[in-house]
Amino acid sequence: MKLKKIIFIAPGLPVGGAEKFLVSLSNSLLNQTSRQIIVSLSDNNPLEKEFDPSIDIVKLPRQSKWSLKPLIELRKCLKKEKPDIIFCLNFFSYIFVRIARLGIASKEKVFISYHSTIHLNRKEHFLHKIFFATLNKNFRILTVSENQARYTSTAYNVPDYYFKTILNGVDTGYWKLPASDMEYAHIRKQMDIPAASKVIILTAGFRAEKNHIGAINALSILHNDFNEKAYLLFVGDGHLSKEIREHAKVSPVAEYVKFAGLQKDVRPYYWSADLFTLCSTSVETFSIAALEAMSCGLPAVLTEIGGASEMIEEGKNGFLCQPTDKDIAEKWHKALITPFSKSDIHKHIEKYFSLEKMISAYKEVLGTDTLNK
Repeated sequence: MKLKKIIFIAPGLPVGGAEKFLVSLSNSLLNQTSRQIIVSLSDNNPLEKEFDPSIDIVKLPRQSKWSLKPLIELRKCLKKEKPDIIFCLNFFSYIFVRIARLGIASKEKVFISYHSTIHLNRKEHFLHKIFFATLNKNFRILTVSENQARYTSTAYNVPDYYFKTILNGVDTGYWKLPASDMEYAHIRKQMDIPAASKVIILTAGFRAEKNHIGAINALSILHNDFNEKAYLLFVGDGHLSKEIREHAKVSPVAEYVKFAGLQKDVRPYYWSADLFTLCSTSVETFSIAALEAMSCGLPAVLTEIGGASEMIEEGKNGFLCQPTDKDIAEKWHKALITPFSKSDIHKHIEKYFSLEKMISAYKEVLGTDTLNK
């Protein structure tokens, strides 16, 4: 059978869940593709080094959101390469592809890998109304959560036949339980956290929807109302870093908030913690960071947005909460006093959310699975 040629289009390749997903998918399809091209519509591409060296990276950075030059270059690329599949990461990439393909007679399949649920503001909601209105039956939307598909279908009046849901997965051999206490002691000492203290870790880009400030406020409630003097460890960075750090400095729990910055290997930080959390208020869909943390044995407290309820079995691997400071603190406390089994949490991820299971589903949808039969 003929190997597939795939062009992946992404708004950029920053360190984020959707982008890490793209790296995993692309690298896993090497034996099922004749050629892969990753097109980034940005000059922010720290994850480009994570792709296999045989995969071509084409950078078409934009001077503004709708720059003409990258559109022209993308059009040239599509006409020259004549791919079998165009795989768009989120709807912004899809619109770029839709415009670039105008007037081109082509038969390639187009997939939109969608990684958002509730949008951050009215402007984004309005733009997506326009995006969804441009769909035709030749396009397919690949969602990463059943909740996301239902919400999107209802909110934007999109027929169900456009959707195919494939849950995210992670490499449970890499994201594993700690082998010893060495990592635990090293990271705690490095971050100036006492060995006996509880540690809540939040791994996410410093963006508004991730609600780091709400997490700091919840920590203060946890200390005052529950007398739980836990530490809050932030791993990541982003454009709101200064604002979040300043908020932490004036907080009554300032000495209990720690910033680790971006880390190439987050596993030792998970192994040194007692609880993973996400306090997101919007956008969050099916967090890869949450799956990675749970695969490392951590229970998770997640705000009930997107597919959080599809990965959390309350009391077994964590708890769900509302995106309010008080409820976040209450669920943190509940999780910290619950005797979770790290081994059972890892096995749950291994059973339902493995990378192998996710990749197998994508191979089937993209039509590359028959190469292995």
